[in-house]
Amino acid sequence: MPRKTSEDLQRTLLSTLINGARRSDRDLAKILKISQPTVTRRRKLLEKAGMIQEYTAIPDFTKMGYDFVAMTFLTFAEDSPEFLDKEREWAKGKSSVIYVTKGEGMGMSCFIISIHRNYASYSKLITELKRDWQPTLTNVQTFMASLARPELLIKPLSFRYLESNNSEV
Repeated sequence: MPRKTSEDLQRTLLSTLINGARRSDRDLAKILKISQPTVTRRRKLLEKAGMIQEYTAIPDFTKMGYDFVAMTFLTFAEDSPEFLDKEREWAKGKSSVIYVTKGEGMGMSCFIISIHRNYASYSKLITELKRDWQPTLTNVQTFMASLARPELLIKPLSFRYLESNNSEV
């Protein structure tokens, strides 16, 4: 069996971690057929390089009491580094907001993913958003997806899909 390159080993380790982050370095060493110190060293390199930002679980949001996820698209009249810092600070204070990024498409320049227990929670977020960002906020569009209707789910949220994608690289 040919020896894996350092890059191959790193990619395989990352894919294995994506598929089950709770595994110990000892378990990973057995799976990858390498020594535990090598796994530990490689994992630390992945963390230091920023390829692993955190270890987390993807919960069942409905069992946690959440009803829906909202994808909100925004357009702002202003776009500067200082404005971006203000946006980051605003997003930090919103516990229902789980992802925010600048981007482009559909005539929009910002994208928010938020999760809500009820419509009142969502409404409060949008009210605060409009209040805090007027007159700079020029457009708000939202797509809501029910978490309480599993029959509508096409593909569940998981990072395991990346494992096969990562091995194709």
